[in-house]
Amino acid sequence: MKKYLYLGLIVLVVVMVYGTYDYCTVTSDTIVVGYLPSNHHSALFVANVKGMYEKEGLKVQMVPFKNGADMIDAANKNQLDVGFCGVTPITSSIDKNSTIKIVAPANEEGSGIVVQNGSNITNLTDLEGKNVLEPGPGSMQDVLLRYMLMENNISTSNINISQFEVPLMQEALSNDRASAYMAWEPYVTQANLTGEDDVLIYSSEIWDDHPCCVIFATQNMMTKKQDQLRKFLKVHMEATDYINENLNESSIIVSNKLGTNNIIELASMQHVKFIAQPNTDYDNNLLKLVSLQQQFGYVKNNLTLTQIVDYNFRPN
Repeated sequence: MKKYLYLGLIVLVVVMVYGTYDYCTVTSDTIVVGYLPSNHHSALFVANVKGMYEKEGLKVQMVPFKNGADMIDAANKNQLDVGFCGVTPITSSIDKNSTIKIVAPANEEGSGIVVQNGSNITNLTDLEGKNVLEPGPGSMQDVLLRYMLMENNISTSNINISQFEVPLMQEALSNDRASAYMAWEPYVTQANLTGEDDVLIYSSEIWDDHPCCVIFATQNMMTKKQDQLRKFLKVHMEATDYINENLNESSIIVSNKLGTNNIIELASMQHVKFIAQPNTDYDNNLLKLVSLQQQFGYVKNNLTLTQIVDYNFRPN
């Protein structure tokens, strides 16, 4: 398993590094969609493989990104129409007057902290004085990490937090470049199943039902491609339902897309809650997340829900 795992990681990293910015110019007949190498975005992969977009007459161009910040930057330059991304880079950009909006949720939970096997890190206080990797400042994982530390009265100044590409984090632990990392799935459960490292805590234990990834749309998409956006979100609902009803088959589709082991994907997807429709609790959690971003210095303004989301494109 380990051999195929690392081979998959190498292939994935090559695709991410050299394929991220090789996308088409946005056109009227194509929806350019950004995504990350995470099973949080399974609905996109399943919809594509199962031909759901074609059934709605949609032409979709999928573009991989290394992190949410890069994706939002591309969206603000009108190089994307929509994107599957963590909430925090989106709200940070809206705080700086970006016109993108969240149009649908994609998942809740689905992250966690992994520690070196045999490191004797058994609780959060053991992280003090250690090197901890995360995707980037202001990312969902960064905010969750800081929230967890704050809730346990642990100062971030006592931990060496640095940024690293998620698919390479487990290898970094193996090479003693860090003692722990905070990442999205499948790179949390993967470490545990391969026996290389241990899961210290899943994000569901940090904050139950916390928002994570969503679908955002650019102003251009919301004004000039409204019919396409409605159809895209209709497919998103159908694909999400399909995942929740066919997790085994969906995990195979996702593992083929990400180059990961199917057993790992199936196990890790059980730590992700796939959703496509918001509700009051979800929206309240969005506002709680923005409040945390304010506390950590990633958002300056008191953003309202109407500044963050636009649910008017949901199918009836």
